[in-house]
Amino acid sequence: MFDYRGLPTNPLSGFLQASAKLLDIAGTGNISTKDYADFTRNSEERNFCADVCDRVHRIGFAFDRLCELTKVYHDAAEERKRRTTENGICELSPEMLQAEGRSDVESDVLTFYIYYELKSVADILEQWAITPAGGLELEYALKARDRFLAHPEFCRVSPQANRMKSFPLNGPTSCDIASLQQWDTVTQAEYLAKLSMAPPIDRQAEVRRNSDINLSKKRNEKLTEEEVIRIKAFGAREPQLAKALEELALLLNTKALPKIASVCADAVNRLGFEQIPDGPTFMQNLGNICAT
Repeated sequence: MFDYRGLPTNPLSGFLQASAKLLDIAGTGNISTKDYADFTRNSEERNFCADVCDRVHRIGFAFDRLCELTKVYHDAAEERKRRTTENGICELSPEMLQAEGRSDVESDVLTFYIYYELKSVADILEQWAITPAGGLELEYALKARDRFLAHPEFCRVSPQANRMKSFPLNGPTSCDIASLQQWDTVTQAEYLAKLSMAPPIDRQAEVRRNSDINLSKKRNEKLTEEEVIRIKAFGAREPQLAKALEELALLLNTKALPKIASVCADAVNRLGFEQIPDGPTFMQNLGNICAT
């Protein structure tokens, strides 16, 4: 079903392989008039299932590409070292600079895409009464997406334009989406004065407090003015996107996959559909049939 095969380390690969096998069915004959309503209903349900899988498939691709971009970053760093002279001077070609710039933008685009589709998949699963348990990283990532990425507010909650990134070995490039704190001394002094706070301040404790605020609020719920100032002064914890995707994979495997299996079983058992066999012989015969 899916032309792209995810990397073995991709947390979504297992679900995608299992769901592709389930959905790889086809009708074998004419549908009687009395079964039109059931056929149409099942067709809509299978399309809904396929839409879920398509979205997860694209998320999986984006995740794999972020892992590849980490290697691209480290390879570029090694090349910089090789080109650096004893005097610390490094001359880079325009092509190298352009390639680094493309990788930087691509990692942003892929990260933002994953967050937006994560919300779409969550909304779809909610229609099956499937929701992430409270306190999971997946829940935090969804709320952080709504709060910090999707709905910026002028002079309130709005991320910094220059976000931090990290490039862990053997992992995906990580792009911040909650980089909200203002670090210059003037704005810091103004925020702390509004909060009636003065050094020494346990900034890590304040970050945890802001992260708890994000979890405790309903999605898109307006923050109070004090909460906004606290977030701008100290920031909030970044979501662990890889962990959120692992939790999504568990939710898909344990909750969504049985739903997909039930829809496909209904097509096979009641409407005469058959599983499409694997292998080149069948695909060659199918091609011959389509060509006639």
